[in-house]
Amino acid sequence: MGHLFLDIETYQDVKNGESSSNPYLPESKVLFIVYNYYDTKNPPIKKEIKQPVMLTEWRSGEKSMLEEFFSFLSDARKKDGHLTIHGFNVLKFDLPYLFGRMKVHKIDNDKILHDALFDNNCTDMTQLSMIISDESRRKEHLWEMGKAEINKFFDLQKDEGSSYKLSRLYDKKDYKKIIEQCKSEFHLEQMLNAFYLYVNRLVEGDL
Repeated sequence: MGHLFLDIETYQDVKNGESSSNPYLPESKVLFIVYNYYDTKNPPIKKEIKQPVMLTEWRSGEKSMLEEFFSFLSDARKKDGHLTIHGFNVLKFDLPYLFGRMKVHKIDNDKILHDALFDNNCTDMTQLSMIISDESRRKEHLWEMGKAEINKFFDLQKDEGSSYKLSRLYDKKDYKKIIEQCKSEFHLEQMLNAFYLYVNRLVEGDL
């Protein structure tokens, strides 16, 4: 069982903000894909975490970037029938957006794209965030927490760049700053580990 940690950033057009959430608009595109794959039974512990792979739109164009990631994902799934994808809001945003952009660029037919992206085990840490939400405990209702709140709760990365700010850096072609920002924010392995530890403490009655 391998573990793929995945994050993407999309372009938010100045005149059409929906471009960052709707993959089918003329202004829509994926700016970069950041991922880490571990061919291991269990997710990595702190000393096993490595630097992520980053694919960028400005290097060779969006279609080429998507083709490269799709090729990697397809090969990984062929070797590992129990591949697990981990991410934050990955089920609602990252995977559907990738599907949409791959569909627009005709990377492959819909079934093959769907199988590659969605026919995997998946851990969406947005859903896990409900167990640490104060609103959930107070109102007995399942409330999701934002990534910035999760970072603060687990004392992870404090500076969370917005899609709008990164898109403006992209407009200025300040690619170096974008890469620095995004690599510093990619701490999905640490976040997943923090959730595991938190759940264990809940089960053991330490919280």
